[in-house]
Amino acid sequence: MRDEKNGKGATGVRRWGATAGSAPRGRAGRAGRGVPSDARSQIAALLAALVLLVASVLLALPPAEVLGWGVDFAGGTSYSYALADGAADTAATAAAVRSRLSALGVRGARVSSGEGVTVEVPAGQDAADAVAVATRPGRVELVRLDAISDADALARVQAGASGVVLAEGSYEAFLDNSSIASIDPVRLSASSDLYGIQIAFTSEGAEAFAEVTSELAPVGGQVAVVFDGTVVAAPGVSDPITDGVVTVSAGLSLTDAAGMQAAVRTGVLPAELGEGTAAPLAPAVSGTGLLRALVVAGVAALVALLATMRLLGLVAYAGLVSVAVLEVGGLAALSRAGLFVPTGAAYVVAAIVVCATFLELLRVLWRVRSCVRGGTDPRDAGRVALRRHARELAVIAVAFVAGGLALFLLVSEGGLASNPAGLAWPVAAVAGALTLLLVCLPLTRAFSRAMRANPDAWGVAPRDEGDR
Repeated sequence: MRDEKNGKGATGVRRWGATAGSAPRGRAGRAGRGVPSDARSQIAALLAALVLLVASVLLALPPAEVLGWGVDFAGGTSYSYALADGAADTAATAAAVRSRLSALGVRGARVSSGEGVTVEVPAGQDAADAVAVATRPGRVELVRLDAISDADALARVQAGASGVVLAEGSYEAFLDNSSIASIDPVRLSASSDLYGIQIAFTSEGAEAFAEVTSELAPVGGQVAVVFDGTVVAAPGVSDPITDGVVTVSAGLSLTDAAGMQAAVRTGVLPAELGEGTAAPLAPAVSGTGLLRALVVAGVAALVALLATMRLLGLVAYAGLVSVAVLEVGGLAALSRAGLFVPTGAAYVVAAIVVCATFLELLRVLWRVRSCVRGGTDPRDAGRVALRRHARELAVIAVAFVAGGLALFLLVSEGGLASNPAGLAWPVAAVAGALTLLLVCLPLTRAFSRAMRANPDAWGVAPRDEGDR
């Protein structure tokens, strides 16, 4: 026979009552004089969650700039380039152009290949010059002036003109991209917007450059720096340069100087592109329509949770909102850092991982309800459920982080920023962990007294034999 008066053998509400009735007087006394330590920990967790949620919202403001500047949401400009030299490796060309645009600071550009190469740049960026530089062949050459056969061009260069176009076949370079280790833009002065370039040669290039400058120094010869057949500078040589580094005051714009730098890093384009044509791009996704869809989905989720879990569904809904807001905040932070590019595909993946993360939270809360129904005090049910699911949750979190980073770093075509969808995975893992620890479990403990008083309303009606 059960001793239900003392709580032995009892379950559900009877066990809660027995536990509550046998609580030590000292604890009750401390509770009367101030906030219990257990309540303080719940309040601290919920305040921390509130701070994170507010920070996430602030990071996403203004959404049109932080989260909506991708081509899918903001529209932009499309640049189309046909091949100038027939059949060639357009995929490798597109990858090189994409890398150059990233180096030139163009955010969110899409570069695709087919019969030619198409570049799509989100609205709000003045990227026409950068696109023009990124789609050039990218040949950087050093030429002795006495090796130029075009008399008219030679005279103009000797007169100090820059931007002189050399006819194809009218010169022979003694160094090119293959002999240059790096090019770095150098600002000519603090008050100037013009840049020079610092060229560092490979060991073979340094030897060749030292040999040429040793020959030209006694006669005051000149070396022309040629970018895709255009002379950008032709400094005179007064002394041999043997250390493998030379700085040229070219008077370039930052875009042109950075373009030369990117061209050396990526090499000459595998396919030469013809003249580009620009056309406007309309947004593919309506922000108003997306907002309506989110509102409808949110209301439907709330109704479903209340129907299945009653008032405990409010705790689950708070978890859903928290995961979604923290996910948006995390992606907004990455967007501000230039890592996450808002695209329709990326947001579809983000929605999927948010739903998957919420389902795991729901499983924990379902376990909490089962524990409470079985007689575990609501204050302790969260800890019991978390202990039972800890290993499973850890495995899922590791899989989200590892899988997402692998997609972002390894699988993405042509560079990190071209496939940002993988970043939604690790952000969701962090958002889910924070929501579980700072929102769902503290709320469950905070509502423990209400659950004891009215378990039917919270969907945690006990499973005592006498109550069936």
